[in-house]
Amino acid sequence: MPDKIFINYRREDSIGSAGRLHDRLARTFGQNNIFMDVDNIPAGADFVMHLNNKVATCKIFLAVIGPHWLDAKDQAGQRRLHNPDDFVALEIASALDRNIRVIPVLVDGAAVPKASELPDSLKPLARRQAVEVRQLHFGRDADALTRRVREALNAGSHRPYLWRGAAVAGVAAVVLLWVGWMRLTSTNISIWPPWAETRVGNDAKVQADAEAKRRMDEATVKAEQERQARAVAEAAAAEAKRKADEAGRQAEQERQARAAAEAEAKRTADEADRQRIAAIKAEDERRAQAEAEQAAQQQLIALKAEQDRKQAETEANARYSNLMSQANTDSNTGNYDSAIATFGEAIKLNPGDALAFYSRGLAYGKKGDNEHAIADYNEAIRLDANNALAFRNRGLAYEKKGNIDRAIADFSEAIRLDPNDALAFNSRGIVYGMKGDYDRAIADFNKGILLDPTRAVAFGNRGLAYVKKGDNNRAIADFDEAIRLNPYDARAFCNRGIMKSKIKDKSGDADIAKARQLDAEVCR
Repeated sequence: MPDKIFINYRREDSIGSAGRLHDRLARTFGQNNIFMDVDNIPAGADFVMHLNNKVATCKIFLAVIGPHWLDAKDQAGQRRLHNPDDFVALEIASALDRNIRVIPVLVDGAAVPKASELPDSLKPLARRQAVEVRQLHFGRDADALTRRVREALNAGSHRPYLWRGAAVAGVAAVVLLWVGWMRLTSTNISIWPPWAETRVGNDAKVQADAEAKRRMDEATVKAEQERQARAVAEAAAAEAKRKADEAGRQAEQERQARAAAEAEAKRTADEADRQRIAAIKAEDERRAQAEAEQAAQQQLIALKAEQDRKQAETEANARYSNLMSQANTDSNTGNYDSAIATFGEAIKLNPGDALAFYSRGLAYGKKGDNEHAIADYNEAIRLDANNALAFRNRGLAYEKKGNIDRAIADFSEAIRLDPNDALAFNSRGIVYGMKGDYDRAIADFNKGILLDPTRAVAFGNRGLAYVKKGDNNRAIADFDEAIRLNPYDARAFCNRGIMKSKIKDKSGDADIAKARQLDAEVCR
């Protein structure tokens, strides 16, 4: 089956990231569908022809670009990209010329080079949509790259992908929230406000007071009527002695007058009650309308405040992201003072984000200010006690300060939090070696190599531990592997040459000469 995915990289620039990507892609697409470098070339095959054939048969070409990819130079001090025999440039140019899907993969904070910085054969690379794979989010970014590669393999098109899923999801959520609110208000659902119970209670009290007053009025009228009746009766009795017939007529007239008065009084009372009830109802309606208008106004104010809050939060997040991106760029390019200042601005915007403190700690560490680096790692760990990277890098800072025990404790905690961190095992192995505990050092190097067998420096460190234990053969074997993984490792050549000389192997002189050729300061 022809190779479908070709991984192009420059060893001294991005070998670690390329190796991790190779392993991740091999698990998804199969080892036989990945071509990475000369280690896959059969013995005796024509080097150039084999690479050209592999490029011609691939469907996806991943150009892994690290921070030193553009400026890598040959032994003559010339940029390698402009060297006609540079295999990295030849492979990319061949893929571009064949119109193969070329995806720039940016690692360790690298940026896509400008067309003006590239030779003519590589200028189209600047127009290719790039994918960023960050060390801090390697798993997530590698999974995203795997999905893009799978989509490209299935579709076979060259249309660039715009990763806007998060932005679209955010806009969709806002639209759904607005639609849901509009539908709720359009359903005429009655929502009984908390104050309604108080208003009902007040209405009941008013009605009770009115009823009590009506009964009191009726009692007063009745008492008055009884008084008048008694007076009339007394007058009638006196008048009866004098004029019995006249008293009878007067008594009838008075009875009729009382009946008329009672009827008028009742009519007047009923009218007063109707007017009072109408006034109460009108007042209740006016108050209810005012309360409804006030509630609607408060709802609009609250909605506007929430929109303003979300907009301010969005702007603050965007500002924070821009500051973090600029600071990381400055840190990766060696502008540490600017990076530290920019990280400080980001921390002011979001003092609860452990990542900002961790990143500023990295910048301090690169600058050599281990005290400030440790302080920032402390804060990152306080905010996120599961931040394995913060523990590992704080351990490195303690190592540089000579506090070996604190360094071992931090590396151990980093390993507990992330048992697959090869760098943490390698770092702890180094400090165990500094304490003279070479057995523990070798055990940690073994674990680190098992997790990441592409790190040449791990083999070199284990080889030094074997040297300390007097196991020359194992030391030489580890230096051999370090050189195989990194043919430009001058220190590995030097150490192997020294060990070969100890066992009277004359090829050690050639190793020492090679080490001095690569780095004159290594084997003086």
